[in-house]
Amino acid sequence: MKLIRNTLDNCVLSNVVQRNTDTSDDHEIKYLKSLRSMDQQTVSEYFTRSTRIINKMRELGVDNNEAWDSITQSHAKPIMVLIKEQNFNAVVPAIKQMILSLESQYGVV
Repeated sequence: MKLIRNTLDNCVLSNVVQRNTDTSDDHEIKYLKSLRSMDQQTVSEYFTRSTRIINKMRELGVDNNEAWDSITQSHAKPIMVLIKEQNFNAVVPAIKQMILSLESQYGVV
């Protein structure tokens, strides 16, 4: 099984991590990277939908640190809290909700 490589072009969470100022999120990032080895249909859907969101943000001219900081605060921080609390069953649904919210926010169809 080949793992999909996350990049700034296909992963919302990679953008959040690399474009925030928090350097204390290494443990959570390691956990999120391990999610790539789960059900490949779910992983593929995440990367496909993330790519559409990122492309739309670029099209709208909002692929910038300010937008990613806002996404960090509104969506990623709660996911990181779930990881810190070891509430792992809630992480994937929270990521799915984040993707749905971002698609709605940026008008991704």
